[in-house]
Amino acid sequence: MLDLLFDTPYWLLGLLAVVGGVLWYSGNARREKGLQIGGYVVFLLAVLLGVLSYLVDTDKEKVIRRTHAIVAAVEKKDKTAAANLLHARASLAGMKKQAIVDRIGSAVDQFGIKGVRITSIDVQKGMDNEMTAAVAATADMEVGGYSGGVPSTWDLVWEKTADKGWLLRDITPKSVPGMDVQTLIGRLEGLGGFAR
Repeated sequence: MLDLLFDTPYWLLGLLAVVGGVLWYSGNARREKGLQIGGYVVFLLAVLLGVLSYLVDTDKEKVIRRTHAIVAAVEKKDKTAAANLLHARASLAGMKKQAIVDRIGSAVDQFGIKGVRITSIDVQKGMDNEMTAAVAATADMEVGGYSGGVPSTWDLVWEKTADKGWLLRDITPKSVPGMDVQTLIGRLEGLGGFAR
């Protein structure tokens, strides 16, 4: 219910505005004040919901924004930004937080990543302080004679903390075309491996 109040879909705002306009127009044509007032009320409701949606960030919107931020941090090899978004118990393929942060720059270079575009994010609420973002992204890569986009899907589990808000706790690769998940995990861990 709060999502509808603070994250009202555009289609619903548009529908309310159209209904308000039709009611007002109909009331004006028939000279019925009740319909005109009803039109104003429905239109003002659409405006109010739009303003609330703009001003109040829901937890879902915060997770989406932080998902974009972690992808941007990886793309730019910004270890500080990534570390600030990672939970103390962060894990990726057996690596812990510090190993993940240390691996960011070398992984971008190893895979020849020139840019990353998020193509979709679907956020689902889990337990009380947990949300999972199912992310589909395309990495523009230049490696070993190959140049082009490589799509992948990931599950990112975010945990709400008392002091730092939503932090990324679990990173799980789901799929990369032409590569099984275990091979991807091995490549993410790097050739020499890292302390876990």
